[in-house]
Amino acid sequence: MSHPIAGRITLNLVAGILVTILTVTVAVWWMAEKQNKQAQENTGTMVTGGIVAMEDNVKAFANDYAWWEAGYNAYMAGDEKWVDENFGSGIRDTQISDILVIIDPKGEIPYAWSIDDHRGTPREIFSPEIRAKIAKLAEGMPVVNEAARPAYFRVGDDIMLIAVARIAPVSRASEVDPATLPFLVQGIYLNHQRLFDLGRQFLIDDLEIDHSANASAAVEDGFPPIRDFDGNIIGAFVWTPPTPGFAVLRNVVAPIAGGLLVFCLIAMWTVLRARRLALSQALSERQAVEAARTDSLTGLTNRFGFNELSASASFEEACAKGEAAIIYLDINGFKSVNDSIGHQGGDELVGMLADRLSMILPPDARFARVGGDEFAVALTGRAALGAVAGVASAMVHALDQSFTVGGFQFQVTAAVGYAISDGGDVTPAELLRRADLAMYQAKNAAERDAVPYHPGLETGALHRKRLGMALRGAIEANELSVVYQPIVRASDLAIVSVEALVRWDSKEFGRVSPVDFIPVAEETGAIHDIGKFVFQRACQDMVDWPGLKMSINVSPAQLRDPSFANDLGAIARRHDVVPNRFKLELTEGLLVRNPTIAKRKLARLKSMGFGLSLDDFGTGFSSIGYLRQFPFDWLKIDKSFISELGSNPTANALIQSMIALGDAMDIAVVAEGIETVEQLQLLRLLQCEFVQGYYLAKPMPAAGITALLAELGESRRILPELDLGGYEPSRPVLTIQS
Repeated sequence: MSHPIAGRITLNLVAGILVTILTVTVAVWWMAEKQNKQAQENTGTMVTGGIVAMEDNVKAFANDYAWWEAGYNAYMAGDEKWVDENFGSGIRDTQISDILVIIDPKGEIPYAWSIDDHRGTPREIFSPEIRAKIAKLAEGMPVVNEAARPAYFRVGDDIMLIAVARIAPVSRASEVDPATLPFLVQGIYLNHQRLFDLGRQFLIDDLEIDHSANASAAVEDGFPPIRDFDGNIIGAFVWTPPTPGFAVLRNVVAPIAGGLLVFCLIAMWTVLRARRLALSQALSERQAVEAARTDSLTGLTNRFGFNELSASASFEEACAKGEAAIIYLDINGFKSVNDSIGHQGGDELVGMLADRLSMILPPDARFARVGGDEFAVALTGRAALGAVAGVASAMVHALDQSFTVGGFQFQVTAAVGYAISDGGDVTPAELLRRADLAMYQAKNAAERDAVPYHPGLETGALHRKRLGMALRGAIEANELSVVYQPIVRASDLAIVSVEALVRWDSKEFGRVSPVDFIPVAEETGAIHDIGKFVFQRACQDMVDWPGLKMSINVSPAQLRDPSFANDLGAIARRHDVVPNRFKLELTEGLLVRNPTIAKRKLARLKSMGFGLSLDDFGTGFSSIGYLRQFPFDWLKIDKSFISELGSNPTANALIQSMIALGDAMDIAVVAEGIETVEQLQLLRLLQCEFVQGYYLAKPMPAAGITALLAELGESRRILPELDLGGYEPSRPVLTIQS
C-alpha cells in the first residue's frame, strides 16, 4: 500500500519541480521586463517633471520682472535708461535668459536684449507673426502675480522656450485694462548644454531634441513632445531608455539555477518530513494566532490585532451608534533615545512607557502598540464619549515625569489626537483616519495637549478655499487674537523681549493652527490685513511693558508689498511707539528668491529704525553670505537643532558654530524651542545670548504678560530657583558631547 502513495508523491514532486522551474523562469523574465518598463516610465516622469521645472523657472523670472511697480512706471514714463539698467541687466549681468523683449500693446518692440545675435536679432526672431501668436497666447491672462504663460517655437534649427507676462503696476493691478499693458517675454534656447544639464539630473547622458519628421513617432513611443503656439509637434525630448532589468537578469541567472538545483534535492526530504510536521503545526497554530496579535515587547495588542478589533462587528455597531472613540499617540524624540543608549535601552523605555500609560486607562479600554513609537486606544460605550478627552489629555501629561533608563534621565513628549464617532456615516476605517489625522496635526503643530478631530483638519483645495473665505471676515468677527511668548536673556534669565504670535479661533473650524491658515492667507492676500492687525495689537499691548522689545513675524508676501514699510511706520507713530523696539523676523526664502529686492527693502526698514532677525536659521539655505549681505541684528537657531542638544554630537557642534558665528559677526543669537532644564543649561554653557521655549514660558495673552512682569518685579527674572552659576560673558569656546 505504500508504493501507490510513494508513486503519487513522486509524481506530484516531479510535477511540482517542473512547474516551479517554469514559473521561476517566466517570473524572472517578466520581472526583468517589468523593471525595464518601470524604469522607462520613471525616467519619463522625471524628465517631464524636469521640463515643467525648467518652464516654471523661466516663468518665475518673467513674473519677477513683470510684476514690478517701478518697472511699470519707468516704462510708462519712457525712462529708457532705467529700463535698460534694470530690465536689461537680467541679460547682460546675470544671463538668466538668452533673450528678453518688451512688446507694447501695438505689437511693436521698443526694448530688446540678447546675449548674442548668432541666430538673429531679437526683433528678427520675434517677427510680427510670432508677436501675434504671443498676443493670442496671452488672451485671458489675468493681471496678477505669477500669471506668466510658457510657449515653444522654432528659431532656425533651434527651439526656444519663452515665458510671457504682462508688465503691471502692483498697487493698481485690478484697475488697469489688460489690453493697455505691455508684454515682457523672456526666452532660453534648448541648446546642447541645457539638455545635458537637465538629463544629468536623472542620470541620462544623451538627452536631446528630435527635430526630424520622426518626432511624432517618438511622442507615440512615450517621449515628451514639444508643441508650438498652435499645438503642432515641432520636436520631442528623446533619450536611450534604461534597461536595468536585463542587467539584473544576467547577474541572477546562475544563482537562480543553483537555487533550483538545491530546491530539487531538498524537495524530497521536505515531503518526507511533512507528515510529521503536520501534527506539531496544528498543535502550535493556536499559539501562533495569539502571538500574531500580540506585541512581544510590551504584551499589548499589536497593529494586526488592533486592526482586527476595529474591523469587528461589535466595533462597527458602536461606531454606528456614535459610541466609539479612537486615540492615537506618537512619541516625540524617541530616535534620540535609541541614538543615545542603543535599541535595547529604547526597548526598555517603550516597556516603561506602556506600563505608565496602561495605569491611567479605563478598565475596558483596548490599548495597543501599533508601531515602534506609536500607540492606540479604542473606547466603546456611552461613557467612552465623555471620557475620551480626559483620557487623551492624561496620556499627554503622563509623560511630564521623566524616565530613568540605564542611569540616564529622559524627558519624552507625545503627540496625541483622538476622534469620536458621530453617527452612522462614520465607519471604523474613517474613525481611524480621523484620529490619525488629529495626531499628525498635534505633531506638526507641536501641540502640548491632545488634539480632537474636527473638520478644519481636512486638507484639500475645497477646505483651503473655505478657510480663505472665512479668513476674510475673521478680523471683523473678532476671531483673531495675539499671544506673546517671552524671550529671555540667558545670563540672568531676565525677560527682555516677547514674540507676537497670531491665533485664530474660527466659529466654523474651531482652533485653526497657523501652519494651516498662514499659507492660505498668503495666497488670498489676507496676510496683509492680518499682519497689520498683529502689529497694531502689539503696539497697543506693549505700551504697558516699558523696556521690552517685540518680535513680529513677517511673511515674504508682506515684504513684497510696496507700502509695507510705510504702513508699519504709520502704525508705530499712531501709537507713539519707536520702531527700534521691534524686531521683524524673516525666513530665508525671500532672500534666496530675489536678493536684490530683499536687500533694498530691508535697508529701508533698517533706516526707519526697525531691527531685523533671521528666523529658523539652519533649516534652509543658511548661507553666511546672507548674514554678511543683509543687515540682520538677530538670528534664531531653529528648534529642530535644540531638540537634539545634548544627545546628538552633530547638533551640539552645529549649535556651537552658529553661536560663534553670531558672536563673530556681532549678531545676537536666540535659541528657540527650549523644552528642558538640561537644554537651557547647555545653551548657557555655550554662551547663547537669548533663549525662548515652553520650559521658560508658554505663549500667553497680553494680560498674562502684564501679570507675569508684575510678579517678577524689576529683575523680570524667570525661574528664580534655578542656579545661574557657570555663565561667563567672555564666551570661551566649549565643546559639548553627549
